[in-house]
Amino acid sequence: MALARTDLTPGPIQIGAGVTVGICTVRAVSGVAQTIYLKSLMIHNLDASNTQNVKVHFVPNSSGNVGIATSVTQFARLGIGTDDTFFLEPAYPITLTKTGDSIQVQNEGNTTNSINVVATGDIEV
Repeated sequence: MALARTDLTPGPIQIGAGVTVGICTVRAVSGVAQTIYLKSLMIHNLDASNTQNVKVHFVPNSSGNVGIATSVTQFARLGIGTDDTFFLEPAYPITLTKTGDSIQVQNEGNTTNSINVVATGDIEV
């Protein structure tokens, strides 16, 4: 098993208010799911006036397709202060193993405020 150390996102992913976005998703290569080891999420609140509430979900696949984030899949809810950055770094990497498994982030904001998210970790190649 070889690991590719990489940013799991191509750069910061901007998430608008009231939107849920898949940050990283297990894909199949030649019919085999590539295991993802999520080491950290960096979440930045772009708003200089308001705290942003953010939910983080570990969503299992739905028959091999990307599932839907619900209260059952939520494992963190963060209140990120104005112009602040939160680092979510579990003691052990979160492991996604099946095609369609994903980490999804929801910006609970109800205004036009956005957040930026960057994921780091490894992909089994």
